[in-house]
This record gives sequence, C-alpha cells and structure tokens, in this order.
Amino acid sequence: MIYYYFSQPIYVSDFDSSLIELKYTTNRKWESNTITSFGTQNELSLKSHTILVNELFKYTEQVVTEKHKIDLFEIWANEYMEKDFQEQHTHPDSHFSFTIMHKIPKGSGCLKFYNPYGDLAHNHKNFKFIEEPSQKENTIIIWPSYIKHMVTPGSNKTKRITYSGNFNIIL
Repeated sequence: MIYYYFSQPIYVSDFDSSLIELKYTTNRKWESNTITSFGTQNELSLKSHTILVNELFKYTEQVVTEKHKIDLFEIWANEYMEKDFQEQHTHPDSHFSFTIMHKIPKGSGCLKFYNPYGDLAHNHKNFKFIEEPSQKENTIIIWPSYIKHMVTPGSNKTKRITYSGNFNIIL
C-alpha cells in the first residue's frame, strides 16, 4: 500500500525478510559509527534478487507511468544495538531507496522521514514535518531517494537488523 506523506509516495508493505539471502561482512561507517556492510562486498542470491525486484516493481508500477525495468544496484545490511543510530541523510545517485525490517527487537530505534519542504515552510505550524511508518519485522519501506531520513537511537539489547538498498528506473 502506498501512503502519500508530504505528497511523496512512500510504500509500506509486509515482506518476508527471510527470503533475503544476503552474505555480507560489516565495518563501522558514517559519523554515527553504525555497524554496516555498506561499501563492502555484499552478495545477494539470484533467487532473493528476483523476489526483491518483483516487490520493488509493486511500488514503481504505481508511481512510474512508463514501461520500465528496475536496476537494483546496491543492497547492504545495518546492525544497530542500544544507542546506535543513523544521522539524517539522503541517497544521492539513485532514484529510489528501500529498507527491509528483518529483526526489530523491543526498544529498537525508528526510521524517520523528513518533509522535503520542511526548510521552506519552517514558520507554518500546520504542516507535519516528520513521519514514522510502521516498523515491525517483515516490513519493506520504499521511497524516493531524495527524501531525508534517519534512524533514531534505540534501547534494544539485541541486534536490530535491516537490509537497505538503492535502485534506478530504466525506461
């Protein structure tokens, strides 16, 4: 199902995260020092690639008006423990991004989206500037890559694991 937050098409749907067979190694990256496999060799099985692209297409067929293909060019894992977070950022050089909620223990931080018009409407009290879609295990969230987002610190004692990635549309 697509929700239009800030008039932006953000897709939130159930997705069996156990179907993602991703081999990866982690490092610490970004200012937040998050444990991630971003920038390392990530190996997604062919079966998982096909399943994921089919799910991504459920979103794009609703927001892209022309016949198209999906170029899933990047996927990685993030692992968050207590107090781990991801600072505000966008995903440049891609059309769309996604996150699959694989393991979401009690007290996990939340993925938050920021209204892209927020900097222009700072004195308008009636606009909503932050959204937090449903973030239970086995959920996929897909959004345009230019939308600023972050993950808040959590109080979880076991790993919060998500799979994130970027893809482009080929017309």
